[in-house]
Amino acid sequence: MLKLFSITSPKKPVANLMALLRPFLTLLVFAGVFAPYSFADVQDPFDPFTSQLSKNDPDQLTDKTADELINEARVLLADERLLDARTRLLQALKKDPKKYEAHMLLAGYYSVHVGHFRLALKYIKQAIKLFKEKYGSPPYTDPLTRALHAHLLYLLSQIRLNLDDYQGALDVLDQYSKLNYYDSWYPGSRAWILMKLGRLDEAIKVARLGIIAGAEPGRTLNVLGILLSMRGDSATSLEIFKQAIAYEMALGAGIGQPATPYNNAGEVFKEIFQEEKAEQYWLKATSLPDGCEHVLPSLNLAILYIEQINLLGAKRSMDNFESCVKQYPLRNGEEHRALVHLVRGRVAYHSGHIKEAIKHFETTLQKQQWFGKIGTSVEDLQAAALSSLAAALEADANITGFYRPESLMHRLFLIKRRLQSSLRAWWNMRRARQILTEKLGGFEDLYIRHSDSMLEYPTLGAVLAGFNTHTLKERIKKELSIDHRKNALTYYDLYLAQNLLAHSKEREALALIDKVLSRVRAPYDDLLKLQAILLKLAVYDKFSDDYIWLADQAFQINRAALRNHGLPLPCRIITEDHNIISKIQGSAFLPVNRPNLPYSISAAFDGKNYQLIFKSQHSGGWSVKAKGENLPEAVNRLMDTVFSVDL
Repeated sequence: MLKLFSITSPKKPVANLMALLRPFLTLLVFAGVFAPYSFADVQDPFDPFTSQLSKNDPDQLTDKTADELINEARVLLADERLLDARTRLLQALKKDPKKYEAHMLLAGYYSVHVGHFRLALKYIKQAIKLFKEKYGSPPYTDPLTRALHAHLLYLLSQIRLNLDDYQGALDVLDQYSKLNYYDSWYPGSRAWILMKLGRLDEAIKVARLGIIAGAEPGRTLNVLGILLSMRGDSATSLEIFKQAIAYEMALGAGIGQPATPYNNAGEVFKEIFQEEKAEQYWLKATSLPDGCEHVLPSLNLAILYIEQINLLGAKRSMDNFESCVKQYPLRNGEEHRALVHLVRGRVAYHSGHIKEAIKHFETTLQKQQWFGKIGTSVEDLQAAALSSLAAALEADANITGFYRPESLMHRLFLIKRRLQSSLRAWWNMRRARQILTEKLGGFEDLYIRHSDSMLEYPTLGAVLAGFNTHTLKERIKKELSIDHRKNALTYYDLYLAQNLLAHSKEREALALIDKVLSRVRAPYDDLLKLQAILLKLAVYDKFSDDYIWLADQAFQINRAALRNHGLPLPCRIITEDHNIISKIQGSAFLPVNRPNLPYSISAAFDGKNYQLIFKSQHSGGWSVKAKGENLPEAVNRLMDTVFSVDL
């Protein structure tokens, strides 16, 4: 899925200079992690959203010098009282705007604890400017001055990385190296940035040399494991992640970050179709103290569950993350909100709540999302969100087509809504295909379970259906020449089958679909199996035995799928009232006059309301009721209840 990179402050220096200065620097620039929730009415000179400084500041703050306030802020950061520290830093700047130390500490505060990287960038740039005004331009000879300047460059590089300015981040590291600065975090950070720039071979070389040179093990091992997995060396990658996990666990709670290598190892297991191990690793990651410092372990777990159509599990994974992340009240959510909305939208789509799904996908495209710490990119997220939005809009058009008009005005409304949803679905799918082909290296994400992709692979065939068949065959052929994973072939065959159906080549497509259905693995391929069944249903006559049998299978796998795809569910209508049958006709229920159907609908009228009862004849059968003042209203309500699941 999405490889996770830890960019926290380095844990152990290597250079002798940095080792000598560490006690001082720890107090000066590395203080502070998490704080209890508190409020401070302060003016942030760079933040347009804060109010002016209170004119009634306590005497103990207003009477102190800028240096005293900065020193107190360092102690408060070390004591995890973040907002109190921020108050003093801003007061210090009010007294003396030239204090680079306050700007530097605020840059770290906004970068690490709030995730407001644009504001952090303004602070670190001002800190560097003021530092140079005080000490002149580098190089410096004084050890303390060199150490302070090195840390300023470190912060600038990491902030630029978080803002997706990868070349800018690398330029800062080049400057860092030219000044003969070094610390144990350097190889891992440089390798990660090179990877983000697509320079994999160079990144692997840097990471390997870092390990040999004794670079910070957790960070460097984690990056090397990611790089090797991207090169297809899964076995070595997993072994390196194992070492990274052991190192992080040995550091102890509050210091180590084992959730990061646990997450990345889980992604490798999923990529090689060992889903059970992937689930175990992600569950372990989410259970650790640092398990919700980033969204990816919970996100990956939710996506795994969606592919198994375990929608409740997927929802709970996101619920648990959002509940856990509340312990960091200062964070602004720019590192996770868009991703959370994407997954929640897919859960809503597959559970039949299409309006909710559309809202989530639209929000995904609107939210600010930074990608510096994860392997994906803005284009990856856009393509995924647009294709999912297109599917939801197409489902909305299909559902609207099934609704029975209750009046002339209602009929006109339904026609308008269906047309609008269809046009928007076409447009968003077009945009998704354009991004995949033009901006992502000739559709690099076609590689099944690409580690940096947010695409929903079991349903990706809908995107590929619009491509030229010969072009797609050649592209799949090229992919299979390097992708030797047996289970990946099931996906490629289904993609080609859906493309063939879109180009009216039914016989060839059905043969491929039968192969797919013979190879799917329960429960890991349940969503893929469902897509294969839906494709066959679109070909069969709706009153045939094959259609009735397959529709029952699809409905048992996922209650929302048939209606989402415009396919009715065959039902026996228990009534002799032809008016009732005529109103149900054309809805998502297909009246079929057979005695042994697994689903039935009975109707009654109490003189005021119509009541419809849907019953399943399967073992452990269930039933639902719907009422309406008129038949169309009752039918529409019954459809909404039967073809959706409340989680």
